[in-house]
Amino acid sequence: MTDTDVHAEHTTDEHQHGADCGHQSVEHGDHVDYMHGEHMHAEHEDHYDEH
Repeated sequence: MTDTDVHAEHTTDEHQHGADCGHQSVEHGDHVDYMHGEHMHAEHEDHYDEH
């Protein structure tokens, strides 16, 4: 496993990232990531991938 592997850790039911969620947003290519502690979340279907 490498640092670039992506893991689904949190569902969108647990927390919904967006403009008013309190997490910093970062443009990342064709999508927006959200800073979540020491890692970033990227929405993917019904969960968030961490990277």
